[in-house]
Amino acid sequence: MQTGHVLTVQTKRQEPVRFFMQQSDLDGACGVHIAAMILAIHDLAKPSALHEMSQRKTGVAAMVWQAFQHTFFAGVHPEEWVELMDGLNLPLALTAKYGVQDNADGHALEWLMRGGDLVALAFASVKHSRTKHWALAVGVEGHAVGKVQTPDTIILLDPSAGEPSFAPSNARLRLPTTGPGSRRAPPDLSKPLKDSKRKPVYWIYEAAEWNAEEVRLLAAVRLQRRATA
Repeated sequence: MQTGHVLTVQTKRQEPVRFFMQQSDLDGACGVHIAAMILAIHDLAKPSALHEMSQRKTGVAAMVWQAFQHTFFAGVHPEEWVELMDGLNLPLALTAKYGVQDNADGHALEWLMRGGDLVALAFASVKHSRTKHWALAVGVEGHAVGKVQTPDTIILLDPSAGEPSFAPSNARLRLPTTGPGSRRAPPDLSKPLKDSKRKPVYWIYEAAEWNAEEVRLLAAVRLQRRATA
């Protein structure tokens, strides 16, 4: 990804292309928006074709619309999102982890720390049922002491926020440093706990467009481009 006046990606084409897909106030289509961004970043579909997916008759963009159109206003649950993406039969390997039972939080941080992997995140409000949302995780921030790196923030491309300008992201999930949420997160989420009961991790969901909100991860899905012959 390349930052600038707008966020672009350099693919096999000569000119960098804009790939950010912005969601409207009326739809529940965050799931299909991040699916479209993933395909554009991996050069599996042209952004211009994805913008016109509902009019396309053939090609990947048409396949995306056929798969996701029923979710446009209703939204899509994590298990169904994975099933729909797998059903496109594209050269993408998906690895999904769900909720506390699969340590979705720790896996998301581990995958993002490796660099280069995109991770689709589904999350929900802790205090009410209004926020259930998808965003695309593109990296982490944190602190380092010597060779020990401890991430505490996931940076996001959020389709419901504004298009990033001179930045690689437009929202973030941050582990709180004080308050009840901070006591729920172990020092290193990637390490297994001795006891089988892992407490929920509460993140602070932040973007310029709205007030900060406490959320929990419903799912983390890593997407890797498979080599083709």
